[in-house]
Amino acid sequence: MISEKPVVQELVALMLAHGVTRAVLCPGSRNSPIVATLAEQPGIECRSVTDERSAGFVALGWAQQAQAPVAVVVTSGSAVLNLHPAVAEAFYRKTPLLVISADRPEAWIGQNDGQTLPQPGVFNTLVRFSAQVPEDDAWHANRLINEALLELRHRSGGPVHLNLPLSEPFFGMVEAELPPVRVIQRTEATRMNADEEEALLDEIAVLPRRMILLGQQEMPSPLLAKLAAEKQFAVVGEHIANAPFADCCRPDTLLGATPDASWSPDLLITCGGDVISKRLKKLLRTHPPKAHWHISADGEVVDSFCALTRVLEGDADEFWDLLEAFAEEGDADYRTRWQAAPTPLPEHEYSGMKLVGELLAGLPEGSVLHLGNSSAVRYAQLFPLPQGIRVTCNRGVNGIEGSVSTAAGYAMAEPERLHFLIIGDLSIFYDLNGLLQAQQCPNLRILLLNNNEGGIFHTLPGMSDCPAIRAPHGESIMGWAGSLFECAQVASAPQWPQALELLLSDIAKPVLVEACTEAGQDAAILKEFYQNN
Repeated sequence: MISEKPVVQELVALMLAHGVTRAVLCPGSRNSPIVATLAEQPGIECRSVTDERSAGFVALGWAQQAQAPVAVVVTSGSAVLNLHPAVAEAFYRKTPLLVISADRPEAWIGQNDGQTLPQPGVFNTLVRFSAQVPEDDAWHANRLINEALLELRHRSGGPVHLNLPLSEPFFGMVEAELPPVRVIQRTEATRMNADEEEALLDEIAVLPRRMILLGQQEMPSPLLAKLAAEKQFAVVGEHIANAPFADCCRPDTLLGATPDASWSPDLLITCGGDVISKRLKKLLRTHPPKAHWHISADGEVVDSFCALTRVLEGDADEFWDLLEAFAEEGDADYRTRWQAAPTPLPEHEYSGMKLVGELLAGLPEGSVLHLGNSSAVRYAQLFPLPQGIRVTCNRGVNGIEGSVSTAAGYAMAEPERLHFLIIGDLSIFYDLNGLLQAQQCPNLRILLLNNNEGGIFHTLPGMSDCPAIRAPHGESIMGWAGSLFECAQVASAPQWPQALELLLSDIAKPVLVEACTEAGQDAAILKEFYQNN
C-alpha cells in the first residue's frame, strides 16, 4: 500500500532511486502519508521514534554507522524545530541527514490553525539544501527532490531539508507500485572511474541524434569543434555563446513556428548560461530529449527544458575529451539538418532590425558587440555575424538596466579594441548616468533604436493594446548625449548610410547614433516572418 498523493509517491520512489534506504519515522497525522508509504517499502529499513529531538540524533548516529544517508520524517509545527540540534551536528560533521517535514498548506500558516509555523528555510545556514516541495506541480517537485538527494553526498556531504505541505485528506492509501520517476544523476569529472566512463559512453551509443546546445559564455573550448565534426554532434549556439563553429547560431530563422519532434535530439548536452530563442525552448520542452546532460563547473542542477537526467560536474574539456576519444559517430543526417541555410527576413527599406543587420555585417574583426536586453539582443540573433566578434549581454537576469554602464566598464578595460553597443530607448534612458562613463571611452560606438516605447511588448499577446505597459515617452537622447558624443540622428533610409559610416569609423571619440523608427514596425515584420515560416 502507498499514499494516493503523487508527491509522496514521487518522494519515496526517488529516495529508493538515490539509495536512501534507511528512515527514522516520527508519529503525526500530517506526515502520515509519508510515514505509511515508507513503512510499506521492503527496500527501506524503518525505525520508529516518538521524540523528534531524539529521532534526529538516532538518525545521525545511524547515518554515521552506515556511512550512508538516513531520512528522519516529522509532522508539522514544533516537531520540526526539535530536529535543530541534530541538524546542526550533522552539518558540522558533514553527515548526510535527510530531513523530511510535513506541513500545512501555505495559506493556513499564521491563521490560528493547529501545528503551524513558517517551516521553509527553518534551518537557515545549517543545511546544504532546503526546499518547499509543491504538492501540485509534478515537474517542480521532481526537480527539487532530486536536487536535495543529490546534495546529501555532494562533495563533502551534509544535511538537507525537504518541506512538504500536504492538504487533506491524507489518509488515503492505494494498492499500487511506486510509479516510475525521472532520476537526475550527477557525475563528477574528478571522481569518475572507468565504470562510470563506460556507462556514459554506453548511454550515448543508443542515442544517435545528438545536440550540444551552448548557452551564453565567453568562449567555448576549441575541442568542441573537432568533437562535433568527427562524432556528428549538431552544435547550436546563438551569438551570445561566442561559438563561431556552431552548425546553427540563429535557430529562430531555421525552426518553424511549431517545429516537430524530428528537430529534437535523443541526447541533449548543454553548457553555459542563457538561451534566448523561444522557438528552441518550445521545441525542447514540447518534444523533450530522451536524455539531457548539463555540464556545470560547480555541479548546479539546471533543468531548463524539464528533461534533465544528468549533471556533469567539472571542467567541460574533461567531458569533451571523453566523448571525442570514445563516442561512436552519431546521426549525420540529423546534424546536417541543423546546418541548413536560415530563412531570410522580409525585405524592408527602413526598420530597426534592418539597421541592426547592416551594422552587424560591417563590424570589424576583433571588435566586441554589446547587446541591450529585450528587442536589441533578439534582433541581433536574426542576422549573421562576421568572424572574430566577441558578443556579450547582461543575460544573467535579463534586466534592461545598466547596459550602457556595463559596456563602458568593458570598453575602458580594453582601449585597444572597438566596442559596439546596440540598445533600445527604454534601456538607455534607464541608464542615463552610464552616458557619463561612456563618454570617457573613445573606442565605444552606440546604436540607439528609439521607437518611442518598449517595442518588445508588441510581440506579446494582448500587450500592444495597453500603452501604459509599452511606456511611450516622446523623448530623444540628443539633449543628453549631444555634448558628450559624436552624434547623429536618423529617421529614414537615405540618412542611414552616413550614420553607419560614422559608427564604423575609427575617430578617437565616442559615437552615438539615434535611429528613430516607427512604433510596432519591427514587431509587424517579425509577425509576418513567423507566420510564413
